[in-house]
Amino acid sequence: MVKEDKIRELEQIIKGKKLRTHFQPIISLKTGKILGYEALTRGPENNLYQSPNRLFADAKCFNMLFELEKLAREKALFHARQLDPQYKLFINVDPCVICDKNFTGGFTRDLINKIDLLQSNIVIELTEKTMINDFHIFKNALEHYKKEGFKLAIDDTGAGYSGLGSIVSIYFDYIKIDRSLIAEIDQNPVKQALLEALVIFAGQINSQIIAEGVEQPAELDVLIKLGIDYGQGFLIAPPVNYFQNNLPIADYIKKLNNLKSQYQCSQLIGNIAKPGVTLTADTETEQAVQIFEQTNLMHSITIIKDKKPVGLVMRDKLYYRLGKKFGYAVFMDRPLQLIMDPAPMIVNYNTPISEVARQAMARKQDSVYDCIIVFLEGNYYGIVSIQTLLAQVSKMQIEEAKQLNPLTNLPGNPVIKKEVRRRLQNKESICVLYLDLDNFKAYNDRYGYQKGDEVIKFTAQTLTQALWCQGTKTDFVGHIGGDDFVVVTSSIARGEEISQHIINSFDRGIADYYEQKDLANGYILTENRSGRKCMLPITSISIALISNQDDDVNSPLQISDLAAELKKMAKSQPGSLLVRDRRKMRKNREQLHIKFC
Repeated sequence: MVKEDKIRELEQIIKGKKLRTHFQPIISLKTGKILGYEALTRGPENNLYQSPNRLFADAKCFNMLFELEKLAREKALFHARQLDPQYKLFINVDPCVICDKNFTGGFTRDLINKIDLLQSNIVIELTEKTMINDFHIFKNALEHYKKEGFKLAIDDTGAGYSGLGSIVSIYFDYIKIDRSLIAEIDQNPVKQALLEALVIFAGQINSQIIAEGVEQPAELDVLIKLGIDYGQGFLIAPPVNYFQNNLPIADYIKKLNNLKSQYQCSQLIGNIAKPGVTLTADTETEQAVQIFEQTNLMHSITIIKDKKPVGLVMRDKLYYRLGKKFGYAVFMDRPLQLIMDPAPMIVNYNTPISEVARQAMARKQDSVYDCIIVFLEGNYYGIVSIQTLLAQVSKMQIEEAKQLNPLTNLPGNPVIKKEVRRRLQNKESICVLYLDLDNFKAYNDRYGYQKGDEVIKFTAQTLTQALWCQGTKTDFVGHIGGDDFVVVTSSIARGEEISQHIINSFDRGIADYYEQKDLANGYILTENRSGRKCMLPITSISIALISNQDDDVNSPLQISDLAAELKKMAKSQPGSLLVRDRRKMRKNREQLHIKFC
């Protein structure tokens, strides 16, 4: 199609308002709740400009971008008029449009007023892929949006021309990370380190991270582990022309976070709170000074009213105020209410220490070292200094690292034993799956230990996904070491369902780790310990199921012994399979194993 035909086609699309709007959900990677939807513009179906990339690229090329974007916003806002107020709407705006001489403020606001949307629920999303020629005009336009009550997001971070330049110059509520940094992040430690740094950075400037283009479960797992706030992509949900409210992936996210919490320390902030000194708001400042002068170890005083915390006085801030010109004369004989912080950080006794630390570090710079007030049942309980908080977090991280397998980040043997023992002592119905890989040594010999580690991580991922599909939030997965894993669930029926899912997924996925030649043969040619050539089958997975419904078991060691016996039998059979009930095994070998195809 020649240039003139393209221009004519674009003019007809804009004049006829033939654009389509799709919506893609953005979901919390911590709770599974939907934050909002990004409005995505499409051209007419079965048309040259059906693809948004070509549509907007040619519009920019032919100086029609302003009209196209204006129509796209109008369409998006019109279709979103029934959007529930709890959700946000992300609207894309090219920075070139903001710098366009035709750009005037108020267009978006006027549209919103007509269709009864809240401006605070609209997020203006700026792409990083566009070179900004006049940054001063661009920044002023964004300040206009902020004053109007809109939220701002920077899109495609990591893929644009300006890198992080605009982020450090303009305050954005959301930082959207480009797919190029998300793709295969589970296999790229450099990307993981970069995202981890961005999470810390975003917390310090009160922004939130949205990972774009999430397409693989392994990517999602890493993003949750890194503490990314939100996710968007085809794994979450594809763009469609309606609002999707019930996303199946939400249960997966909740379960992954539950699994994550299994090996995170569950200590509460109340456990490290100290009593501290309290005064009322009408107490004279001079009395607070006298208290601080009595000891150099005291750094804060909590202000209470009817036993409830209402303010905080930090020693260094008090002395700073008194040291300013006329400060001593103005405040010394006046009530603390005039000098206290009326909005300190106040948390419930039962808040996890890790969550308190996250919130504390996200405070403004001038408050980040202030003490944290703890309340219990609505009343003042105690105070926690930042020094105490960080020391405890450091201790927790060390303890956590000791109990996690370094390769898979799954709970290790001590945690596994503790979990099994707890369930047995509580007289719970328990079903334990012991899993290991068949012919894994041959795989390591043939492909090397680095590829072997990838298979181990793939196995861990397979188990985690199986619990999402077939398990409950109380189910547990751990990594004993090497190619040995454990899954703990509540019943034989659920254990068999989980096993079936594991076997099906493993047998499908393991092929990706073999060369086509070996897959075609169905075996690896290797040497045994005697140095003789032998053919060993493709790696499979054996699962031994032990339950206190089958056997009278009362200790982790007893379960381990039974598992060893069953696994030995499983490994004598070809392919991936599940074995259970060693007593029936002797009577009828065919009843021993259940193979899932």
